[in-house]
Amino acid sequence: MNKQDLKRSNEPPVWLMFSAGGMISAITFPVLIFIVGILLPFGLIPWEGVGNIAHFAQSWFGKLVLLAVMIFPMWAGMHRVHHGLHDIKVHVPFSGIICIGLSTLYSLVALIAVIKL
Repeated sequence: MNKQDLKRSNEPPVWLMFSAGGMISAITFPVLIFIVGILLPFGLIPWEGVGNIAHFAQSWFGKLVLLAVMIFPMWAGMHRVHHGLHDIKVHVPFSGIICIGLSTLYSLVALIAVIKL
């Protein structure tokens, strides 16, 4: 096989974002749902602690955490949508480009929103 016959693929960076999104979703979402969906509404955590959460979100580390929790799961979801469509034999023209484009657009909007915090 000649080196000129090899075709470059965009799959490695997309799989990186997909796997990071899956891992972050699996680790952080149950904790976030537990805190925001159960502990805060039932008064098990005092509402005064919400100010600490807002203060954390405005720090540079908090902004990185917010970006990771928002961006990577979107990439994982759109990658699953793209491959799920192929699994059920629905072939949308340019579905890979559409899914990657939507994920990129969402990432840029999330980045702008977090920077303005």
